[in-house]
Amino acid sequence: MSKTEQYVASIVEKYRVQVDTDSPAHRAADKILPLLKHWGKQYLLGLTLSGAYAKNTAVSLSSHVDVLVLLTPVPGMEMKNVFWNLCEYLTEHNLDIHTRQVSVQVEQDGFRIDLIPACRERNRTVLFNKKSGKSVATDVAQHVHLVGNSGRQQEICAMKIWRARNDLYFPSFCLELAVLRALADESFGHLTENIQAVLRFLSGRFEKSVIRDPVNQENVVSGDLMPDERAAIAEVAREALYEESWEKLLR
Repeated sequence: MSKTEQYVASIVEKYRVQVDTDSPAHRAADKILPLLKHWGKQYLLGLTLSGAYAKNTAVSLSSHVDVLVLLTPVPGMEMKNVFWNLCEYLTEHNLDIHTRQVSVQVEQDGFRIDLIPACRERNRTVLFNKKSGKSVATDVAQHVHLVGNSGRQQEICAMKIWRARNDLYFPSFCLELAVLRALADESFGHLTENIQAVLRFLSGRFEKSVIRDPVNQENVVSGDLMPDERAAIAEVAREALYEESWEKLLR
């Protein structure tokens, strides 16, 4: 392995969140569970570690742990109301919240925990997308399986680090799918070459690409990005391709 490859791999591991039931991040999430159980009451189906944490693509620069808060449909409440009700409940219990695209982020013991409220309807997971203001039908478990078994976790983590360092708005699931598309014909085990392949895709084809949820083709994941947000990603990717120092590209 070249020194460059070793360096990039070391940066990925530096920020990659440890996936372990006894990890500090996992224990911090456990402390939130009783509060969530009380909130969900009889409608609660389960609390499951999910998202980037379950896919092994979480980096500490964004969030540490994702918890899927799965409910049965609540009578008289749309998914939007469920989402904001959880926000209100957490605030009432003296937690500082930060709303993200489909989650509510709280901090516990210095760790950022993303809570994803969802309802189970006809074998689909229904989430509320704050940016579009609409409910989205999907299957989070299939997302975890797709990304978690892709063999591209290192590249995804590297791109999440790159996203954070450049302060880009690039929703994680869209980023993950973009990486998988960019590397569809690339070999495994060539981290730096693959990152460059992803940057080439982002700098060129990404702006006009339509990236759909593999579980629900009606859900256009790339539609959550405005044209100026796509353009910003493409511009920074083009700049990165001309960067000769990996220490400046990923740090």
